[in-house]
Amino acid sequence: MSKIPFSSKFAYGFGQIGEQVKNIGFNTFLFFYFTQVLGLSGSLAGLAVLIALAFDAITDPVAGSLSDNWQGKRGRRHPFMYASALPLAITWIILFNPPAGLGQWGLFAWLTGFAILVRASMTLYHVPHLAMGAELSDDYHERTSIVAFRTVLGTLGAVLTVIISYRYFFPSTPEFENGMLNPAGYPRLALFGGIVMCVTIWYSAWGTRRHISDMPRAPEHPEPFSFRRVGLEFASAWQNVSFRSLFVGFTLYGLYFGIVSTLGTHINVFFWEFDTELLQLLALPSAIGFVIGALLCGVMHRRIDKMPSLVTACIATALVGSAPIVLRVLGWFPENGSPYVIYIILGVLSFNATLGAVGFISAGSMMADVAEQHVLRSGKAQQGIFFSSTAFSGKLASGLGHAIAGVGIDLISFPLKAEPSAVPELAIRNLGLLTVGSAVLTLVAIWVFRYYAITRDVQEKTRIALAERDAAASEAAGSPDAAQALGAPGA
Repeated sequence: MSKIPFSSKFAYGFGQIGEQVKNIGFNTFLFFYFTQVLGLSGSLAGLAVLIALAFDAITDPVAGSLSDNWQGKRGRRHPFMYASALPLAITWIILFNPPAGLGQWGLFAWLTGFAILVRASMTLYHVPHLAMGAELSDDYHERTSIVAFRTVLGTLGAVLTVIISYRYFFPSTPEFENGMLNPAGYPRLALFGGIVMCVTIWYSAWGTRRHISDMPRAPEHPEPFSFRRVGLEFASAWQNVSFRSLFVGFTLYGLYFGIVSTLGTHINVFFWEFDTELLQLLALPSAIGFVIGALLCGVMHRRIDKMPSLVTACIATALVGSAPIVLRVLGWFPENGSPYVIYIILGVLSFNATLGAVGFISAGSMMADVAEQHVLRSGKAQQGIFFSSTAFSGKLASGLGHAIAGVGIDLISFPLKAEPSAVPELAIRNLGLLTVGSAVLTLVAIWVFRYYAITRDVQEKTRIALAERDAAASEAAGSPDAAQALGAPGA
């Protein structure tokens, strides 16, 4: 199937809201909550998320392999999507409700344990959901559209979550100079997020159920599940040089975003001294920028193709995102309290959201092309394995981002449980430099991307070759369903 209806794209993209709510919770609120509010060491907080990441290295490919080979009337992907929603919501709520008096190691154990459970529950949904996006269409540009729906709707959901959270859960009070330091808001935030994740995931699965019969089916006689099978499937994917380039390069680019996102709340509260009313405004340019970026991405793909679009996004976001902090450190930026500060930051965020959307949409569309090339070369439809790597890439970037940010916070001796006015100027300056330093990762990512080899022409030849092979298989078998039985993308 090349073209799919708007309602299906909307339902598919709507499911990304659940994943983005989790990302916002981890990157914007969780790290800040456990360090600045509960007093957990930054290094221990980062280590907890990093340990959870180690489990993702196992659960992500397992989820991909299971969904690639799942047989049933509800298809390969949908059973896992339905099953994940409730466990995810429950573990998310518990994560933000640690008992009082746990101490450093108690908080560390709580954060580690429930971060693992949250990530495992999300994996059960996110990997099949990503893989399904590659199976909905085999058209080069339609895939960009599908990923754009996923990116834009996920971003809009994340933005609304941020605005609602700051307005209703973290208002400034006489007791708290900045509402983000009020511990009472975090359990309410978790309850809200759990409900949103559960509803959006179920709706996404229900709204795309009509396409189950059009998507590839599992092999009739799959090898029984084993970790050996998972390892062999991933090893097969790893042999594709374009896959390696995209996975490693985008992980490095994502790591830059992971560090910046993890430290973002610290930067906004302490470096720029924004209160919660201003923090609400910061979500708006992100929403606008991502919508513009989604529209711009299709144009860029048609004019300069996908990889140049991704490289352009990497360079632009790193340079523009770092500029305000560098200028402040050099003394060439307006002082805090000046209206020009918020205007400039809003402009920077809007620009970076626009180009960031181009980068993330490009990478998602490119991975679908890689998975299709693998079908031609191996005869196996293993989108789950390929997109488990996409899911793990994002988690790897986030986990390492938390770890680096946590260790960095401790190395610069940034005070915990401190009001913004009480933090030394040197600590604030070092916080900015720590954030800017991460931009060097984008340079390494760009160097890695040069090995990616799938262009528009290459993908078109792949699609034609698959169509010819499937037609020959159908003719030989005497059945129109034979092509799907071989695992080819939608009939």
